[in-house]
Amino acid sequence: MKSINALKVTGLVLIAVMLAMFTVQGSYALWNKAVSSNAGTVQAADFRISLTDTNTSKVTDMTLPNGTAATLSLSSTAMGVIIPGQSSYAGVEVKNITDAGGVFTVRASTSTPTIGNTAGSSLAPYLSVKTATASSLSQCSQATLYDGVQDSETPIVDIIKNGSGVFCFQVSLAATMPASLSGQSAKVTIPILVNQL
Repeated sequence: MKSINALKVTGLVLIAVMLAMFTVQGSYALWNKAVSSNAGTVQAADFRISLTDTNTSKVTDMTLPNGTAATLSLSSTAMGVIIPGQSSYAGVEVKNITDAGGVFTVRASTSTPTIGNTAGSSLAPYLSVKTATASSLSQCSQATLYDGVQDSETPIVDIIKNGSGVFCFQVSLAATMPASLSGQSAKVTIPILVNQL
């Protein structure tokens, strides 16, 4: 028997990841090639940013081998059932694992979340998303982390070479959601952008 108070939200969070890498020349290296020259060997740096989700600890490179941006789905992690008037939580750890020499700090930021209805659903207006930063993925489920955070806030974190930063997400369902919407689904998309400083 389905509880009226329980709402199964499927395909909830898709983290659409976009790479915006800028160097002095306005280009970036996504390869790792060695080229001989009279002075010795020159090796291009491999600009790598990895993403790890909350529960599965699966690591995904931000840029796929074909050069396109990765999409990390968090629907199979902490998300799933949200009760009206309550929240569910998820997070992504962003790591700067480049092999570039010298100082190579990057700035990761999120864009405003987009909440959309899936086919035949009217749930989106009753959902809200807050994004916050944390020092570890384990903090993402702490409700106090989101105190004072506005729905439209887009946090920023600077990540040193071989360092990491964490973005946490709180998805809340309004207590005023009509019981007739029980079982419907929605999709939340949150772009993450990373720039070299």
